[in-house]
This record gives sequence, C-alpha cells and structure tokens, in this order.
Amino acid sequence: MVKINVDWWEHLTPKPMHRRLREVERVLGQWCETPYGRHWLGSAMTEHGVIRVKPGQPIPVVQIIALGDRPMFVAPQMKVREGHRTIGPEHFGSGKALADGELAIEPSIQVDVVTDPAQLEAAERTAERIGAGQRPNSNPNIPGLKVPSLLFSAPAKMLLIPKTWVKKSYVLYQHIFGNGASYPIDGFFYVGVTTRSWQKRWSEHRRQIETGSPLLFHRKFREEMDAGRITYVHHKVMGITDDVEVLYDTEEYLVKGHWHDDRRLNMIPGGKSGLKYLREHGLLAPRVVPSPDERDVLLEKWLRENPRRGLPAPWVSERWKDDEWAVAQICGRDGRLSVEQVRAIRRLADEHPPDLIAERIGALNKEQVQRVIDGQTYTRVN
Repeated sequence: MVKINVDWWEHLTPKPMHRRLREVERVLGQWCETPYGRHWLGSAMTEHGVIRVKPGQPIPVVQIIALGDRPMFVAPQMKVREGHRTIGPEHFGSGKALADGELAIEPSIQVDVVTDPAQLEAAERTAERIGAGQRPNSNPNIPGLKVPSLLFSAPAKMLLIPKTWVKKSYVLYQHIFGNGASYPIDGFFYVGVTTRSWQKRWSEHRRQIETGSPLLFHRKFREEMDAGRITYVHHKVMGITDDVEVLYDTEEYLVKGHWHDDRRLNMIPGGKSGLKYLREHGLLAPRVVPSPDERDVLLEKWLRENPRRGLPAPWVSERWKDDEWAVAQICGRDGRLSVEQVRAIRRLADEHPPDLIAERIGALNKEQVQRVIDGQTYTRVN
C-alpha cells in the first residue's frame, strides 16, 4: 500500500484534490505493482534517487487524471523529446556520468483534474478519434473553455517520505501555463518560493493578476487567458527545505539555468542575486531582509510607481552574459541603447514582440525597440 503524507498533500495541492487523496493512493498503489512501477517506486524511496532517460524513453512521472467525477486513471507515460527542459544533477553516487543526450530525472507524481464542461467534451471527442484510428484535433484551443485543467506535480519522495515539517519549510515551485503541445511542462513559467500553502499563495497571484499587476508573470497570464490560450495551469513543486540558504541557492540555480528561455517570466535573478539586485537599484533598503513571499510585492510596487521606466536590466554574472536574453547591459543615463542591446534586438526580432524584447534587455519602452527593428535608429551599428 502506497501512503501519501496527508499534511503535505493538503499544504501543496489545490483544494479540489484534497478529497481525492485516497483515490490517488489506490490508483498509484496499483500502478506501482507493474514492473516499471516497482522500478519507479524503488527509485522514489531512495535518497537522491533518479532515473536515467534518453529521448524516446518514458519520463518517470506517474500521471493520474480525473475527468470530472469519473474514477481516476493513470495515463500512458509521456516520452522524453529532444530538447526536453530540465535541470538536474551532474554527479551521481554511482560515479557514472550522463551519456550524450541522457537526462537524470526524479520520479514524480502528477495529478490532472479536469472540471470544465467544454474541456471534458473535447477529451471525449479526442478519445473517440483515437479509438477510431484518427488523428486528434490539432487546434490547441478549446472554444467555450472557462476553467483550465488544474495540474499538480511534485517529486514523489516529498509526498511519500517527507523530511521536513509543513510549518517550518519553504517551498520552491513553478507555475506553468499554456495550451496544445506545451502541455504539461513546456508553457510559460514562473519560478517562486513561499512558506504559504498552495491555496493562499495562488489566491494572492490571482488577485494580482485580476487587479492589473504589471509583473511580467501576471501580465502574461492575463493576456493569454483573455485570448483563450490557456487550457491548463500546472503547479509544479521543485523542492522543499527548512534551510533558507539552500532555498536561495536552489532558486538562483533554477532561474539562472533557464534565463535564456523566452518562456521564463521571472523579471530578476533568483536567490541572493535577486536580493542584491533589489538593493543595488533602490528597491530594497540595505539592511532590510524581506521574506521570500515579499519580493513580488516590492517589484509590483516599484513598477506601479514607475510605469514608464520599467525595471533596470539585471546585472548578471559572466556566464549569464553569454545568453542571448542577457547580452545587453543596463541603459546609459541618457536612455541610449548600447551596441550589445541593438544587436540583441535584431537577433530577437524574428521570434519575439517588441514589448517582450524591451522588458528583457532593459530598453526604455517597446517604441524604442520598434524603431531599431524598423531601421529608423542605430543604423550604423553592425
């Protein structure tokens, strides 16, 4: 019998999943009796346990789906694709390094709850088409969808054999959202940390989204939701710790590792680099140490008070300067673009809109970026 820690389940998961804990345990227990399930469970119950995978092999995530009030079931495992987004360990107890193209992934549990009638109907149509040997509808959007499916995932060991107390721990998480082929982990994403329960932290994000918060995460969520381009919202737990130093180190590592990714919605570096950034640019007094949950509030307040300025471009480490998104330096005092900024705009213009480029490189506004794209300014910069 597989048992999930009740306290952590109710702290980490969305409320609609609370009442289905016993059903999750039952379905998970049955799956763990399969040959792969036993292998997965053995790794999940081992300290620092990971499963090595290559493109085409199953991702070690057990995905439990609930379509309305119907019985839950385990979906076929998704396969690793080329370019699969992950940041994992590089050194292992076995001493064996990863082969080319090989990834080391922690066994995880994922629960997907679908409640919207339009999405339930779309799921039925998809199942019918597959059953008839036809290809599913390629349209990523679902007409009439009002409530995106709700996903939760976490490394299995954090639910099966937790080592910290709920009230004394920090949670490192990602909010991921999107539609179509980006399901379930390749959509836009935001990395955050909190001491609060999922219900409280997400309700704070939703309130900021609905009240016009200028933070990139909140703004992008509003835009995509208004355009009907969100069919799922995935709340992914990345880590749990009672050591704030470990928390900040891990957050900084994750944000830095994804800094070049244009789906990233974090506006400043993570961890202590983020605190340093806030102090250097006057968003935080030198001796003030905010809680992990307070940093978004500081950023939002500054952006609301300085709507035309935007955040100063983050000062990043030497390694970050190699990333395309971070190539530009902070704008000069006169608001002119540097040579590196101009070159970055031209490289990014084919795939990204002016407002997003301006946000990421520290330009004054999207109009300044558009003039470069149109060849109206900085024409002598090669």
